[in-house]
Amino acid sequence: MVGPASSTAAETSARLRTNALSAADTSTSAVADNDIVKCPICLGTICEAFMTACGHSFCYGCISRHLSERQSCPSCCRALTDDQIYPNFALNQLINSHSEETQRPTSSSIVEQIRNSVESNQALDVEDIDTLLMVLQQKKQAMRSYERRFELSTMRHFLVAAQSRKVSKMEVLRAELAMVEEDLAHVTAQLEGSGVRTSDDSVGSTFAKSRLALALGNPPPAADSGAGPQVPNALTTEDGTIISEPSNTLLHPVGRTEQQPQQQSQQLTPPAPRHHSRRVEEHYTDLENFYFNTRMRGVGGDEGLAEFLETLTTFARYEQFRPVATLRYGDGTSSAAIVASIEFDRDEEVFAVAGVTRKIKLFDYANVIEQADTWNGLAHTAQQRRQRQKLVARQDWWNRDVEENSNGGGDSSTNEAAASVVTALQYPTVEFTNRSKISCLSFNPYIKSQLACSDYDGTVSLWDVSASGTPILNLGEHEKRTWSVDFSHVDPTRLCSGSDDGKVKIWTTNKRSSVMTIEGKANVCCVRFNPLHGNILIFGSADHNVHCFDLRMPKQPLSVLRGHRKAVSYTRFLSPDEIISASTDSSLKLWNMRTQECIRTFSGHTNEKNFVGLTTSGSEWIACGSENNTMYSYYRNLSHPAVTHKFGNCNPVTGVEQPEDDPSLFVSAVCWKSKTNTLLSANSQGIIKVLELV
Repeated sequence: MVGPASSTAAETSARLRTNALSAADTSTSAVADNDIVKCPICLGTICEAFMTACGHSFCYGCISRHLSERQSCPSCCRALTDDQIYPNFALNQLINSHSEETQRPTSSSIVEQIRNSVESNQALDVEDIDTLLMVLQQKKQAMRSYERRFELSTMRHFLVAAQSRKVSKMEVLRAELAMVEEDLAHVTAQLEGSGVRTSDDSVGSTFAKSRLALALGNPPPAADSGAGPQVPNALTTEDGTIISEPSNTLLHPVGRTEQQPQQQSQQLTPPAPRHHSRRVEEHYTDLENFYFNTRMRGVGGDEGLAEFLETLTTFARYEQFRPVATLRYGDGTSSAAIVASIEFDRDEEVFAVAGVTRKIKLFDYANVIEQADTWNGLAHTAQQRRQRQKLVARQDWWNRDVEENSNGGGDSSTNEAAASVVTALQYPTVEFTNRSKISCLSFNPYIKSQLACSDYDGTVSLWDVSASGTPILNLGEHEKRTWSVDFSHVDPTRLCSGSDDGKVKIWTTNKRSSVMTIEGKANVCCVRFNPLHGNILIFGSADHNVHCFDLRMPKQPLSVLRGHRKAVSYTRFLSPDEIISASTDSSLKLWNMRTQECIRTFSGHTNEKNFVGLTTSGSEWIACGSENNTMYSYYRNLSHPAVTHKFGNCNPVTGVEQPEDDPSLFVSAVCWKSKTNTLLSANSQGIIKVLELV
């Protein structure tokens, strides 16, 4: 049953609403009911009103379509043409005003209607006003209740989504933890089965460190007995052999020899080399990501751990690049001696160096190493002689004052003497001069003495390094600077080149004209043949992409690899199905040609404008230069640099390293010696270093 108060409130509200609506309808009925706003053709409200010469108004679209078929007025049938219709601005403004009034928000209209009803002369008593207030209060409460339900519903939706995601992450963490425990038990069982005692008592040690140490084949360190860090009294080599630290007293050689096996017999498991643990800790995030990604795709036991173990042990084995020899590309008369390219010949007995000095210099690798060893031996002998002289001076009492005053000077002279032979003056076995600055070199993989170079004039030149200093063939069809040249490993008579003119040209060594041209859409910065498939070619360009072509179908690319944010400066094949690309966005990318997916992105070096070189060793190691005068080396399964080498600021004439850094210097060329740990690297100062990964 409805109470009297409720019925009275409903009747009052209905009466007010009726009065308000009638007042509003009165103001717009004149326009809404008038046929003047109706189009006689479409019978709807006129849109873009146009008036005819006879005084009738129509929609512009309607009258235009009508006049295209009939030349008469639709209302009075008088003759009418297209030039006899005109815009009806007054009617159009009236229609627009009516549309704006009808499209006003409903809430504003109701408020205005209530305001008009209250302020009118209609009789309202106190009960009517109380009833109106009660209705508005109920509406307000209902609206607030709806808003509150909406807020709570939205919050509940967010919390449910957050719970679902966290549960999923927790399940992943549980699965990863179970996997780690399974692998830990598996590796521990293998260690115990091999007769090596493990130390599992260090419960307080970090779990991740224990896992990685076991994966390296080394047990976690035993728990201390409460003492602080102990000073090590023995050194270990990389293979784990213990070398006792020399003491101040002279020991008999026989006594030292007899005690050493006893000390080793007491240590069942040689301690892990310290740099291995440090290397693992420095790159732990990378290693952890690779471990779980690999294990999620694998199975338990040896098969599942094989890939990760291979990566871990290979990565942890190497820590730095050791300089073996240092050479100079420039002659010391000019500061502009940027090395653009370094390449080994077919047998890797000779390497060629070329750059902006227009010179191609060939060095015999064995001779370079031999001379470097000789210079290092002389430096070592000189240093030993100075040390003996200092020892004799200390024993002479009358030279004590001299010794005290010359401590610093003697050390600096020794260092200067050692540094003066770092950069040896080694002459090339052969030297050629090109007509223009050289951008790239490529040795023929079949004909040992044949070398190709590309230059800034857009010419590709073929040289016989065993003959005179004149190119045997000049290929000059490119219209702009040529950046790259490469011989095919399958067909040694075929080579390719890429240029700023946006073209890739295919050449043969027995013709002066190109046999094929691939039109690119931007400057071509690098080009490379597939080492296994002679018809597959890739090139990188200024459009930020890597383009893959089959020369049997040169009109359309096989694929376009997109992902770099700037120009692609280098491309190399890590394997027949994998590509490494370098870009001026300071990144390298590893691509799978079959799936056209980016497997991994490598970052850490700096490259924004210069060509800094790119090289690969087998299918594991990648090296490139950087604009901070440092050479960076990456391992294929880890995204961050594995090993780096700082060039420093060397005097281009004497080879002595300067104390201050030059921010304009950058590493400009790199080249691995295949199947070895040797890498050649050069910078924009013309300094060439032979480095060994150790």
